[in-house]
Amino acid sequence: MPQTHSTAINSYNSNHSSYDQLRPSFSPKIVDQFLVDLGLGSIKDNKIVYDNKKKILELAAGTGKFTRNLVDHGWSDQLIVVEPSEGMLKTFDKKFPEIRKFQGSSYDIPLPDSSVDSVIIAQGFHWFSDESSLIEINRVLKSTGTLGCIWNFDAPSISQNLHHPLPETKILYDNIAPEVESKLSVSNSNNVSLKIKEFFALHPWCVEVSEYIYSFDIKVPQYRHGKWKELLCKENKYFSPISKEIFLLYISRVKPEDVYKYWETRSFITDLNADERLEIQKKVESLVRNVVTENDKTKLNGDNYLEKSMGTHSIVTKVIK
Repeated sequence: MPQTHSTAINSYNSNHSSYDQLRPSFSPKIVDQFLVDLGLGSIKDNKIVYDNKKKILELAAGTGKFTRNLVDHGWSDQLIVVEPSEGMLKTFDKKFPEIRKFQGSSYDIPLPDSSVDSVIIAQGFHWFSDESSLIEINRVLKSTGTLGCIWNFDAPSISQNLHHPLPETKILYDNIAPEVESKLSVSNSNNVSLKIKEFFALHPWCVEVSEYIYSFDIKVPQYRHGKWKELLCKENKYFSPISKEIFLLYISRVKPEDVYKYWETRSFITDLNADERLEIQKKVESLVRNVVTENDKTKLNGDNYLEKSMGTHSIVTKVIK
């Protein structure tokens, strides 16, 4: 049986607290539509009504960054969590002691056949995007079930390219100036990847830092590599092609001293020795000093922050049984 990637397990067993503190949450602006796309809610009188009777498996739930949205929308007894990292589960249990949880992986899900309505994977499917996982996820889903994956991302990548057959696609915006949103909405209107590149060009410093960090991730599965999408887009017996795809583009803020701390939560950085991490820290701090412009700087409650372009990407596919 395949095993969960050792870099993910070892790193997340050690950095789960900083991961929970520094990684971004998932905005309701995309989460709400994502849950509707999964068939877990419906829009009535311009409001979303969630069907809390539907059972959800959140696979590779980590510290519960996405789980908070499900709990806030009323899921409790009908929510089950499976997470391979013991460290992640420790942090998760402190935050959500009432949620039923198991230590396990996508290769051996401790649930009966045809037992859940939806499987949700937040910030994790790239670690186990292979046929063995699809078979096991297919097994636990009901015949009407859906699989949804969602990621926050820091820079443009091939993962944002659309594949045929083209899914129903939406681009959402949040926390950006109205005139910028208007400009983005009309430019490259039919080209999602170009629109995303244009958005990230608003704050080039974060792309430069991201690309430097990405030079260390070549040997580990990552969202940006796009292999997860190749798997879902090629013909298989377990899931239909991606049917719905959403991109949320928004501006976040980070303190200059937290830029490296954020990137240190990446598994492939945590996995390096202390000297290697120190060298990366110095380079990141140098990039921040030399690349950040006045346009990137802002203040909040008297504290200095950097504005940072960010994105969130969700996809939905239906089970084949």
